[in-house]
Amino acid sequence: MAEATFSSNGTGTTFHLLSDNTTVASLISSVNTNCSSHLASSSSKSPSPFNASDPGDPQPQQAVQYYRSSSVVLTLDGYNNSATFSSSPNTTADSPLPSGIDTTLLDCLNYTIGQAAPLIDGASSRYTSPPCIGFVSFIWILWLLVHYA
Repeated sequence: MAEATFSSNGTGTTFHLLSDNTTVASLISSVNTNCSSHLASSSSKSPSPFNASDPGDPQPQQAVQYYRSSSVVLTLDGYNNSATFSSSPNTTADSPLPSGIDTTLLDCLNYTIGQAAPLIDGASSRYTSPPCIGFVSFIWILWLLVHYA
């Protein structure tokens, strides 16, 4: 697991992005391209290792958004969603986000990560059939239609 930190250049709001190292590296590039006007210079330029047992690293109750089938998460420093660990079936509402956060940066991060973290790996082709199979199937169906119509 790796993380990236994105801090607001206006309010000091700090978000963390957590996922695998390759995904975080790719998303840092996308976020820096799309949200640079809202980011402080201290924002991540490369992924950092994530240590779940370090109390200074993001915790599950700080999650504000999940992406790509929950394999990517955006957290907010200072946020504590009390519904995260509730065992009560009546607790369904998330805690509201704290006031005074940079919602413009949050919106930019949310949009950029949502667009740049696709659910399916488009580079993988090991599960696709060869291109000629579709053409052969088409010819076979045409032949069946001509002979049995």
